[in-house]
Amino acid sequence: MHKLVLLHKRMRLLLWLEPLWLANLFLVILFPGRLWPEGKLFIAVLALPVFWPIAFLVERRILPPSPLNLALAVMLLWLPVNIWVAVDRSVAWQAAGYLLLGVACYAGAVRWPPFQRHPMLFAWVLLSFGGLLALVGPLIVVDHGTWTWLAPMQQRAATITAQLGETINPNILAGAVVAVLPLAAALLIAPPGPRSQRQALLRRLVLAALTLLLFAVVFFTRSRGAQFAAIVSLSVVVCLRWPRLWWTVVALAPAAIGAFLWIGPDVVLEQIGAGGAIGGLDERLEIWSRAIYALQDFPFTGVGIGHFNRVIPLLYPYFLIPPSVDIPHAHNTVLQVGVDLGFPGLIGWLAIQMTVTTLLIVTWRRQTGLSRALAGGVLGSLVAVLVHGQLDATLWGTRLAFLPWMLYALAVLTASSDDSFGEIQPASLPPA
Repeated sequence: MHKLVLLHKRMRLLLWLEPLWLANLFLVILFPGRLWPEGKLFIAVLALPVFWPIAFLVERRILPPSPLNLALAVMLLWLPVNIWVAVDRSVAWQAAGYLLLGVACYAGAVRWPPFQRHPMLFAWVLLSFGGLLALVGPLIVVDHGTWTWLAPMQQRAATITAQLGETINPNILAGAVVAVLPLAAALLIAPPGPRSQRQALLRRLVLAALTLLLFAVVFFTRSRGAQFAAIVSLSVVVCLRWPRLWWTVVALAPAAIGAFLWIGPDVVLEQIGAGGAIGGLDERLEIWSRAIYALQDFPFTGVGIGHFNRVIPLLYPYFLIPPSVDIPHAHNTVLQVGVDLGFPGLIGWLAIQMTVTTLLIVTWRRQTGLSRALAGGVLGSLVAVLVHGQLDATLWGTRLAFLPWMLYALAVLTASSDDSFGEIQPASLPPA
């Protein structure tokens, strides 16, 4: 009996190493061919949940109790089908790796004791990554014309990026940065907590600098979709901080609708959708129509995860977009998830979005102080991701696809600190 207790304690201590394990696989999966042979990438992907059996033996469950568990299980259990139907398995495993890396980061974060006790610690990890991306991204962005004032620094960094062979698309950069911006803004305008005046001032200065940096990157990328998402999400954050401002939004809504109709819906949507590799609204509508055709023809299996640019041009050729232009995704996250995973996976993904949104609203209403600011900030970030996702799919099937899962983890950690699962657990939480 004593040996069993000792083994149980050692296995529990072993779970503390999960973040280190994920950090090593993080680089392997995001940069295949550099640290790991591309043909063996599936081994690294399958190694992501290696700590899950240990967690089951120690805690009698794979994941801590969360309303997301059932929807997450549906999506993961259907994923082997999406890999199986793929024509090119190496491409499918790479796309699946991006998804499973996000899921593994989510599981590791919600299970790690320091993050469970201090959700703000994980928030700082997310904010630090966003700040680092905002600093490095403009130096390695593909379209240097977007950053003419940074041209000298970009030229100096070009030699390094040429050796590494790594660049980033402006739309992907904007989509990732705008996902962190509302969280930084919400914490900036949050009421001061029970800390010394010097600490509070330092915290606000850091958050103010970070918020301005993130906003500047979103602005200078000229991604209209990201800029629109920033405006909407920051408005949500401000109204959550000062609820009386919702009346201002309600009062301005008729004027905004009138201006939208007066200018013309086509013109407004054309301006918002402009930019990137494709043109305006007409090209996006054509891409969306092809994604809908694929969903109709492959409703259960999808076309194979990561195979949009391989299958769509062959089965549903474009008329407005030249064949030389590569369209990697559906430019709409909902359609892209459906094309990749089919309707079963799409239902699981949509259930995750609705559950996280409900969880954040419940948490925001029940908590106060910094925890309430965290819930409002994550809700604003989720709004930014979903709004930008209507015009692009930058956080699905890309190297930055783990970012939304970090937001889900922060939402669960913030809610669990006040046991906010109680109001929604019976309807959506499977037995532990």
